[in-house]
Amino acid sequence: MKILYIYSDYKWTGPSQPIVELCNFMSEKAGVCLLMSTPKRPENRFVAQVRTDRIHLMQGLQKRDGIGSLIKNRRLILQSIRQVKPDVIHFFRERDLATLPGNSKNFVKVFSSLKSAYPGRLKRILWNTANIITVFQKKLHDELLRNSGKVVYIKPWLDLQQIPAHHQNVRPAFGLHAEDFVVGLVMRVQPYRRFDLIIETAKLVKESKKRIKFLLFGKGPYLQKLVMDPLKKYGLEAVIIPGGYRKDDYWDALYSFDIMLYTVAGSDGTARALRQCQAIGKPIVCLHDDFMQEIVHDGVNGFVVRHDPAEIMKKIDALYSERNMLIDFSKRSEHQGKTYDLNKIGQEIYALYESTLRRKI
Repeated sequence: MKILYIYSDYKWTGPSQPIVELCNFMSEKAGVCLLMSTPKRPENRFVAQVRTDRIHLMQGLQKRDGIGSLIKNRRLILQSIRQVKPDVIHFFRERDLATLPGNSKNFVKVFSSLKSAYPGRLKRILWNTANIITVFQKKLHDELLRNSGKVVYIKPWLDLQQIPAHHQNVRPAFGLHAEDFVVGLVMRVQPYRRFDLIIETAKLVKESKKRIKFLLFGKGPYLQKLVMDPLKKYGLEAVIIPGGYRKDDYWDALYSFDIMLYTVAGSDGTARALRQCQAIGKPIVCLHDDFMQEIVHDGVNGFVVRHDPAEIMKKIDALYSERNMLIDFSKRSEHQGKTYDLNKIGQEIYALYESTLRRKI
């Protein structure tokens, strides 16, 4: 089997990692080609993660939207199809899928949405030009299935082999101690991700005088406005610790948490950082959301809360105060995290390729 993956980007953003992980996994089973945008710099992190010893990497897709980019990308994709002669073409973005709106007898088209929002009418029409549509949210799957028999539920995956067997204690680097209860945050700081709720919750922590600390890993253009300025204004420097963007010690950073607080999904709708924390046994406190409810089971492996600082504080305090609850939630959270194993889910996707090809033939 030959598989052509198409992704018009080069940045190592939220959606990029699962796509590269899937490419790497499939390269052990089939001939894999990845067509992507051309990086601005040769030392690109996206490219560095691709197993180029097994994957034919091609570049040149336009990253920008617009008719001109669509036409150029279509021309390049058709050229790549003639060169590769794929059995399967797998898309992850509507703008890429739009380059090949018709059907073909020579290959099957798979479209995977990495967003949890219900698509509008035009997007649904576009999605249906694919032979198979995969979604990672059960509720979205059930809603789409009413009007299309092409929809398949596929659980979001993680390459669990990337989790190191050993980790370093990085808490001292942030002025944290063993007795501190660390609430972890991993996000690109943006207004829609509701950091204002964290500020209000931190005020309640400060009033309580409990050893609860928020450790924030991430960056973003709004860091000064949404994080640093409020910390100074409300005297929360000892409660919220900005830890910057982590790369080489990313897993060490996650292990430093006691629990994770998750607000709103970013560019990767699959809540990747949340699921990574689950995989290493960190209970989750998260804001109410249809997808969050599917992976964080309220009162079992975490808490699903309203957009209410008092409720967020109450649930954090419950895990801070009740050690046995924290231990039980940790075990259940790790069990949930193991269900995202790429080895299992990747095999399901490969079987989906095979069955779709058989039906087409």
